[in-house]
Amino acid sequence: MGKAEQALPPAQRALARLTGARLCFGRPVELKNRTVIPVASVRSVGGWGFGNDGRGADRSAGGGGGGLLDARPVGFIEIGPDGARFERIDDGLMPLRVIAASSLAVLVLGRALARRRRRRALPGVASRRLLRRPRAQLSQAS
Repeated sequence: MGKAEQALPPAQRALARLTGARLCFGRPVELKNRTVIPVASVRSVGGWGFGNDGRGADRSAGGGGGGLLDARPVGFIEIGPDGARFERIDDGLMPLRVIAASSLAVLVLGRALARRRRRRALPGVASRRLLRRPRAQLSQAS
């Protein structure tokens, strides 16, 4: 361990070791004439915080920090005598993702079209006033 790495706090040292390709690829597993390397998708989020409001005797009040490291398997690389290939692992959620994305697109499009129709139907202020009248008055005005 170098001097620069020793100067880091233990949490930052651990995080520095966890970065890079080691997180994405697992240890190769060899069986007969084939080698399988697991592949994972890795996401990390982190933040540090510190603050004070500048009032009071204790101006150094504050602190905080946190993070998230998430990994999920996405497939494996198989290396054999006939070459190498990547095989994706289906998590079974793809149809659900397609339905959710399609529903969101239909909702957004429907709201945009409804708003456009309302603007065309109500070009002036006078027609907007008609909408504010109770229904009984609207039928008498027609």
